[in-house]
Amino acid sequence: MRTRNNKGFLLTFVIVALALMGTILFVLAGGSNAMLFHADTAWLQAVERNLVASGLAWARANIAANGAAAVGEPVELSTEAFDAPNAGLTVKITQVQTDRAAVRIAISCSKGRRTLSTVRDYIIDLP
Repeated sequence: MRTRNNKGFLLTFVIVALALMGTILFVLAGGSNAMLFHADTAWLQAVERNLVASGLAWARANIAANGAAAVGEPVELSTEAFDAPNAGLTVKITQVQTDRAAVRIAISCSKGRRTLSTVRDYIIDLP
């Protein structure tokens, strides 16, 4: 009869341990989802910075080559080098002066369910 009580205690202990493990895994899954969200946000921001830098460099080179004739329609640039799926980069040179130029850069990139889309105007100094 004594071994029967031990089996009941052991079975109860195992059930409680499994419930406790389920609770711990639930909390850890929530934490890992939050970490993944922040990692995706940081990745999107890094891709955004890289796309902006690339767009500004292209605009500066285009203005240096074409001068005031560079002002015109928006140009969609290739984003394959960034290894960012569904990324887009559009650059429009809006105004060119002797020492400055105004550039509008539109960016779109996504990772998972998150999408980052921005349109900003930049002023660049010309050499």
